[in-house]
Amino acid sequence: MRIEKITHNPYDKSVLPSIVFEIEIKHTKYQEAIIGVHGWLETDDGKIVASINEIPKELKARELGARGSYLDKDFKEEIYKTKVIAQLTKQALDYIEKRRGVDRKKNVKFILNLIVKYIHSRAIVSPSYFINPEEIGLNKIVSQKEGKIIVYASDDRTSYANGWIISGDEGPIFLEVGEQLLKRDVTISSVDWIYDYVPKFGMGEYFIIEIPKGEKIIKEAWDYVEKAEKCFREWYIEGVCDNCREAGVVLNKKMKKEFGENSFTYNERWGRAYLRFFNFLVSLGLHLEDMKGKNWMELIKSLPKDFPHPKKYADYPADEIRLGKADAEHILIVTKLLIKYAEELLREKLLREK
Repeated sequence: MRIEKITHNPYDKSVLPSIVFEIEIKHTKYQEAIIGVHGWLETDDGKIVASINEIPKELKARELGARGSYLDKDFKEEIYKTKVIAQLTKQALDYIEKRRGVDRKKNVKFILNLIVKYIHSRAIVSPSYFINPEEIGLNKIVSQKEGKIIVYASDDRTSYANGWIISGDEGPIFLEVGEQLLKRDVTISSVDWIYDYVPKFGMGEYFIIEIPKGEKIIKEAWDYVEKAEKCFREWYIEGVCDNCREAGVVLNKKMKKEFGENSFTYNERWGRAYLRFFNFLVSLGLHLEDMKGKNWMELIKSLPKDFPHPKKYADYPADEIRLGKADAEHILIVTKLLIKYAEELLREKLLREK
């Protein structure tokens, strides 16, 4: 008995976030009858995140047979199809995200553990045949029809070890109920998790958008982003800001070197993107404590006229001076976009020089 195939999808008919696994189990027809499947779902590091239960379906009779005749050829492998559901709590989803964060490709990796309950047939039939009594030295049976007797005899197509008409593999036990543990690794790709599962699980409020890194032209900047993502999953907001700032420093040096500090691309195209959408928010995350009583005129003097301005003298209520996960997520998204923008400018320069 083994798992032949597994597919997975979000399950829409549950209040709790749930995954449905469609499973095909190969077993021996007539010798095994599967009567139930349950189990548990683990992350790739062996932590249990959900129990697994079979979804009730239309009842179907499952037949068992006895070996020992030319019909043994019908005892062949067939597929048992079923669906099982894993319901996930918020704590389970948080842990899954934590494990996803340490995976190089940001995939979700599970270990599916299934306990298959089944009935196993141990029955063996002994071959018997009709013959004429005269063939074994007996008198002819007097009857209105031709009389025959039933004899037990060997059959070179099968084997027998006792004189029972039916036996339980040389014993009196014909049936047994058994359980078998089947395990299978299941990987949900990052793309499928983000676009198929996350929206239905209600996780979109605080979820990092995955931006393809392509050839990672500016590798050092992407390395800082990966460190920032690790901080994000640990709710270490300052760490997100710090690593994103360092990614920005790397980008700015690269752009200045490639285009020159007096170029239009560096000062206007790149400069405006870097200034408006990156520098101020990241700096805020690193200097929250400085908000109390600091004059921000130096910070805002180069901002466009209609751009939101910090207060001249910080007099915000103390409970307002904070950053949360939404801010950290925004910083991460903007940083990734900034890297992609820088890489596109570099590609543009390369094509122009060819």
